[in-house]
Amino acid sequence: MVYRSTKKQQLTESQSSVLEFIKSFIRSQGLAPSYREIQSHFGYKGVGTVQDHLRALIEKGYLEKSELNTKKRAARGLMPRGMSLAGVRKIPVYGEIAAGGPRGAEQLELGEVVISEELVRGECFALRVVGDSMIDVGIYEGDHVIVEQKSQIKEGDIVVALLDGETTLKKYSVKQGEVFLVPENRMMKPISTRGKKLEIQGRVVSLQRKL
Repeated sequence: MVYRSTKKQQLTESQSSVLEFIKSFIRSQGLAPSYREIQSHFGYKGVGTVQDHLRALIEKGYLEKSELNTKKRAARGLMPRGMSLAGVRKIPVYGEIAAGGPRGAEQLELGEVVISEELVRGECFALRVVGDSMIDVGIYEGDHVIVEQKSQIKEGDIVVALLDGETTLKKYSVKQGEVFLVPENRMMKPISTRGKKLEIQGRVVSLQRKL
């Protein structure tokens, strides 16, 4: 049984910093960070330090269990007292998106991501990124991009495009009336859509990364 104090005890500076990071992460991502995300943020050598801080925060009454607990990412199941997951949305993950050359479009629902309602509007879906064509804007393989459908697209937006039946993740650009899908990787060239069937399925409005 986990002991929870009826009266909150004073926190150390490190414990207070970890608690504030968890709160900030929940506000931006819609769920608590994993052990690895806390470890990476503070530069700890191992997750043991993270576990010690979380254990202390529970014992001192600042953290409690939530419904999101899992064995693999146990820190996900912790919630600061007084906070809730109200105001968040669950976004379905519809397979993978190529951040490289276009690849076959296949919509398979592969779970969901949880994100703050403040970050998204309208009808959205998520895709897992495969490839490195968008690394210069901080989108890496394994990230999940949150895509807003039926959104008005403008110059410079990052979009999910269906090009001749294949999907790709690129920056939208129009030059002299011609639409280009532009990779954000200095080693790659823009893709002309001239003479091809182009459908913009939505624009990227947010990003989630799992360490």
